[in-house]
Amino acid sequence: LDGYHVGEHHFCDYVLSSPTPILAAVAERTTRIRLSTAVALLPNHDPVRIAEDYATVDQLSAGRVEVVAGRGVASELYLQYGQDPARSSELLSEAVELLRRLWTEESVTWSGTIRPPLDAVRLEPRPAQTPHPPIWISTSSEASVDRAVDLGVGMMIATVSTGSELPASLIARYRRRWADAGRDPQEARVALHVHGYVGAGTTAEAVERFAPHQVAYLTWVFNLLRAGKSLPPSHRDFAVPGAQAVCGSVSDVTAELTRRIEAAGGVDLLVIQCDQGGMPHAEAVDCLERFATEVAPRLPGR
Repeated sequence: LDGYHVGEHHFCDYVLSSPTPILAAVAERTTRIRLSTAVALLPNHDPVRIAEDYATVDQLSAGRVEVVAGRGVASELYLQYGQDPARSSELLSEAVELLRRLWTEESVTWSGTIRPPLDAVRLEPRPAQTPHPPIWISTSSEASVDRAVDLGVGMMIATVSTGSELPASLIARYRRRWADAGRDPQEARVALHVHGYVGAGTTAEAVERFAPHQVAYLTWVFNLLRAGKSLPPSHRDFAVPGAQAVCGSVSDVTAELTRRIEAAGGVDLLVIQCDQGGMPHAEAVDCLERFATEVAPRLPGR
């Protein structure tokens, strides 16, 4: 396992509302693992504060911070922050641009809509990484892929939102447009975020254990976004091999992840989320250890 990612949610019973102190705490207890978000809600915050906070954690961790930025899934959050949800894409682009400038330029003079203007400010502390910590944005559509290319950042696809087949075409578009823009191919970075579970026995046994947690999680998310409507029965497919989540035996999970990685033409980062829906901590750790020792070494690119 190379990295640890935390989400950001507000005004609900998701307890991860402030990623930076959590990542700072992890930084003080670790030495090698990368520390990242999945995602940080940059449009809802002052990019200056974001730049300062993550630069501070980057220093505390000796240069192990990354930022995956996104617009979030709940448009109502923008109303709570006094923002127009229709401007979320514009705000995200503006925040990422300013974040990078603050991390790389000695003096920043800037004006925009997400915060008051800046006049010749220098960010302190500076990040430990140069030119700056890696930045990714969450993508699930052609428009968001194009945004990643325009901003010159990596893209992370949450496959539970897109399904298992769409990412390949989105990744092909990203790489094609990246090359057309004249950007360095070595700087094009692709990540897949997958809900997954690796069982100790058969795939049928793994599905039986994981499905209740996955359905509970998706039901909670669906109710959060759909004002109390029930989860459609078709969403119960999310826990079976080949669907949005990847669940099964070591061999079946390895085969399915290999298929997705090869269909994408290779990926730079694979993020596995297994600890949702009230899964006991010991079981989540067991799953991740099995993934790290028995699945990951057999995947393409390892």
